Amino acid sequence: MSIKSLLWGLGTTLVLGCPLFISHGQTIQASQWSVPRTEHDYPDMQGNWTNPYLTPLERPIALGMQRSYTPDQARAILDQARAEDAQRQAPIDPNRPPPPAGGIIDNQADGNFEIMPSEFAIINAEIRTSYVVEPANGRLPRLDSFRDIHQQRRAQGKGRFDGPEGLTPLDRCLSPGAQLPLMRVFGGMGNPAGDNPVRNIQIVQNQDYVVILTEYFSLVRIIRLDSDYLSGQGNKWMGDSIGHYEGDSLIVHTRHFRPEQSLGDLRSSRDFEVEESYTRIGEEEILFRYTVNDPKVYSQPFTAEMTLRRMAPEHKLYEYACHEGNYSVPSMLRAARMEELGLLN
Repeated sequence: MSIKSLLWGLGTTLVLGCPLFISHGQTIQASQWSVPRTEHDYPDMQGNWTNPYLTPLERPIALGMQRSYTPDQARAILDQARAEDAQRQAPIDPNRPPPPAGGIIDNQADGNFEIMPSEFAIINAEIRTSYVVEPANGRLPRLDSFRDIHQQRRAQGKGRFDGPEGLTPLDRCLSPGAQLPLMRVFGGMGNPAGDNPVRNIQIVQNQDYVVILTEYFSLVRIIRLDSDYLSGQGNKWMGDSIGHYEGDSLIVHTRHFRPEQSLGDLRSSRDFEVEESYTRIGEEEILFRYTVNDPKVYSQPFTAEMTLRRMAPEHKLYEYACHEGNYSVPSMLRAARMEELGLLN
């Protein structure tokens, strides 16, 4: 994916190697554009969309209440990202020493084939320091007293590798690292998994449904329009979603998540629920905003927002496989049993 960016809609995009700001008027006159509609007179969200930015979900603690970067601050961060990316792509020293004994091998080798995020999305003329905008400190209002299903199992003496249930849904290739796709996007400065399929979605609409396909894990969300929650269905991976349109926005409410979807960065209970809004703000851009409410986990609801950019026509979504056949899980469990028997040094 090219780091060159065009800017549409509410703001501009700050890009390495490009002028700091590109005015909206240089690409399209706002007065000449109106939200396209489907044949059913719904705001047309259809197409392939991505979030190519390095903005984190939570604001770095050191920034305190600083909601946005100054242009100079943003330029310095992007210069650092460019330097790290250049180092990552440099030839490997053939005389380098072996990794230290007991060291951890990560996915850096895979990440070297990807493009790290190297731009900020600017919303309402602000170079945001985090996707979280409420609370005002840009941090998740976690309750320290909450223990999710995984922590409860540990408290009962069950280890992570006692069985498949002890592994996270991400380990088991059941969820994309969050309760819903796009709520938490991997990548950022120094993260090799930058240009990751976790960022890419396809939206399809008809009269009664909206379908969102996420490239990462090939997950499909079927959102029923003007419907009620299904009774007696139990909890589901990615929950149960119902939606409706308000003006130029698609509003989606989701609840009935499985408690196993709780993860370290986005913990949750059975009461976890999300309200999302998708609003067309330009020919090439959607403003995506969501609010999470889970009073067992968070002291108050929190809200995040980001922009989604239309993918270039030559870029496609592909079938994604998270270690085909889930071979890693039986291998990890087998190794744990061998370790218990003293067969591993």
